[in-house]
Amino acid sequence: MCSSDLETDALARAKLEDHQRYASTIGSLARWSALMHIDLSALPLDEPLEYVDTDGIRGMVELFTKIDPTRTWTPRQIAAFVGVGGGGPIFVGSPAGVADQLEEWIRIAGVDGFNIVDPVPTAGLRDFVELVVPELQRRGRVWTDYEGSTLREYLQGSGQVRVRDDHAAAAFRSAARS
Repeated sequence: MCSSDLETDALARAKLEDHQRYASTIGSLARWSALMHIDLSALPLDEPLEYVDTDGIRGMVELFTKIDPTRTWTPRQIAAFVGVGGGGPIFVGSPAGVADQLEEWIRIAGVDGFNIVDPVPTAGLRDFVELVVPELQRRGRVWTDYEGSTLREYLQGSGQVRVRDDHAAAAFRSAARS
């Protein structure tokens, strides 16, 4: 989540707070209940959550019950945490500030890519592409030249408009024409 070059980190935070106003506590709890196989709606919203063994995604349960021994999560806090970012980190600030945060992750953890989540369809990705990507390009973190105009041409070479004959999908060409 970022603001334009003329805006400040404070304005980017205000944009995040605006997005958070629209996040659904019940919707967030329903999604995470399904993932964790724990009915969070059956728990009081403001009572601390304790670790339980589950057939759900245990890493998600551990995220809220074990990973930080100094913090005790409630269902309401979980809903607020996952409501906009889906449970992942949220980088907020000006384009330079967001680029700084991304570079810090690269420096510390050696990550070689990021999955960008769009909390408000079309708005967040547009901000990222129009504002942060140019900053990352200026820093040499994102390339500017691409071979071809499609992903297929980039991966297989310019002029490749169909999958190669040795690709598994090539077997379905005649079926698609029928």
